[in-house]
Amino acid sequence: MSTYVDPQTFREMQDSEVLPAPSGVRLKIMQMCQQEDIALPELVAQVQGDPVLAGRLIQIANIPNINKGRMVASVNVELLLMVGLHAVRQMALAISLTESARRGDCAEFDYDAFWSRSTAMACAGQALGDLLQVAPPAEMFTIGLLAGIGQLGLASARPKRYGELLLAGAKDAQLRVQERESFGFDHLALAAAMMQDWHFPRIFCEAVLHHRDPAASGLEEDDRQQKVTRLLELAGCVADVCTASDAQRAALLPRLLQLGQHFALPVSSLEYVCGRVSWDWSDWGALLKVPTRVLREIGPELAAAAEQTA
Repeated sequence: MSTYVDPQTFREMQDSEVLPAPSGVRLKIMQMCQQEDIALPELVAQVQGDPVLAGRLIQIANIPNINKGRMVASVNVELLLMVGLHAVRQMALAISLTESARRGDCAEFDYDAFWSRSTAMACAGQALGDLLQVAPPAEMFTIGLLAGIGQLGLASARPKRYGELLLAGAKDAQLRVQERESFGFDHLALAAAMMQDWHFPRIFCEAVLHHRDPAASGLEEDDRQQKVTRLLELAGCVADVCTASDAQRAALLPRLLQLGQHFALPVSSLEYVCGRVSWDWSDWGALLKVPTRVLREIGPELAAAAEQTA
């Protein structure tokens, strides 16, 4: 039962089968990857039954820095262990959602831009998770990918009214206010409800719910829940930097530096994260057929922004 959206409303949205969700073989694969006593041969059989997922896992396994031995040509237990079950789950979720919800009935919703930023945020969550050790990098990839899924949910379930809100030009906090006035909940609450329905741990549901305004969570900054929320907030800012045009990027850098201060990240670390995310995002974009771009050298711009804000 949803604790983020009125349970009856959420059930009606589910019953209408319009909310984006993993399904079929990929849903089963995701569920199996979460089991403690997983039967790897059975998982191999399931992955082999999905040619798209199998092909892309083979591609990942053959990346030089992952597979230092012979080239892999088929899905087997060795491949799954090499790639990692978290990565298998990530790929199953990413492919399922990006393939099933690339277009929809909401003409005002930019589906390509949505998936482009979501994928960049997933890569940023993973990079920051690895750097900061606040939460597992694989989990932060998935949470970053899903952080905006409520917007896609509203575009799918309420296309006409949501299109009207988008056409009016409201953004960020103002858009969330209008969403609550129109639907009784905003897209962050819907995202948390969808993740709760997919059995994600509450800590990640709460992080998604509050990551646009962590100060409103009411938690102390040293609380682990708040740290995960702050990490997701920073991942979103990194995604904005990656997806921005060269002309727009400079205006985003002061906020990037400010958010980095919550983790005492120096300019060099932020430069490293942005560079890593840019390349990872490009790789994932090619796999998922999502628009991406390689970020130009950001170090001098970050240094200049740091001097101006000092």
